[in-house]
Amino acid sequence: MKSLTAAQIDATLEHTRQIGVSNIDYDRCSQELIDHGYSIVTIPVHLQKDFWKTVELYPTIPKACKAEFSFPDLTDGFMPFGMEYANSTNNVDLCERYCYRDKYRSEHRQHAFADHQFYRHIVDFEGGISAIAERVLENILRKFAVSEPIETRPSSYLQFCSYNKEYRKADREYLQDRHEDGHLITFVKATRDGLVIFPNGERQRVTLADDEIIVFTGSLLTELSDGRIPYMDHAVLNPAVQVERSSLVYFVIPELKRKYTSLVERRQLDLERIANENHESFGNVPFTAAVAE
Repeated sequence: MKSLTAAQIDATLEHTRQIGVSNIDYDRCSQELIDHGYSIVTIPVHLQKDFWKTVELYPTIPKACKAEFSFPDLTDGFMPFGMEYANSTNNVDLCERYCYRDKYRSEHRQHAFADHQFYRHIVDFEGGISAIAERVLENILRKFAVSEPIETRPSSYLQFCSYNKEYRKADREYLQDRHEDGHLITFVKATRDGLVIFPNGERQRVTLADDEIIVFTGSLLTELSDGRIPYMDHAVLNPAVQVERSSLVYFVIPELKRKYTSLVERRQLDLERIANENHESFGNVPFTAAVAE
């Protein structure tokens, strides 16, 4: 069988990326984010399948492969356990993390891990969820009478979290302490309940159907909207019994090298500085240190 060229692969991925995108009620989603800070939407069947395949395949990845495909200075690949922590408590997140950034996909092809089925489903999921994120932001901006789009995909990243039962600590209320992500918006899909959000400061459990994903707001969007859009605190509960939980999280971050003006008051904003400070406060390397040319 003839191998596909890189251009053909990219064209196929872009086609996959757009499948099912138009079936979401973006007007409702964007209005709920503006009014309440979160919304629950239905995702296409192929993204549901990609999600469950990543959960199935993650345990098959050899430790040596994880060690080789690790680029923490870029927030990419398999991240060291305990590197990320809650910026409010300094408690480490009790999960393993794998980060995928589409920006580095051409470099990934130089590694054997790029042929692993887990990686391929991650690539497909990121392609679909990034297209959905673009449409959500487009509708939010439209509600503020802004037509110029915000580019996000090169700065954004997908993260697979594995809350293995051996990491559980009995004295912790949360596996991941209460925080907000410091980005524009975040999408979360998990294998089981455990995610909680705090609308108006009140803790609320998140329960999703198999075809649903939750999206909630971050403080970059609050800053961009001059405080009109609230950011959403959230956390992951520590279960009473030892059970495993996995999730896929898509962090939506604006292209940081351009200048921004706030949506209401038309203030000049330094989102690069704010995003770097937010990312670093969780133990990560600042974004622009990672993406500098």
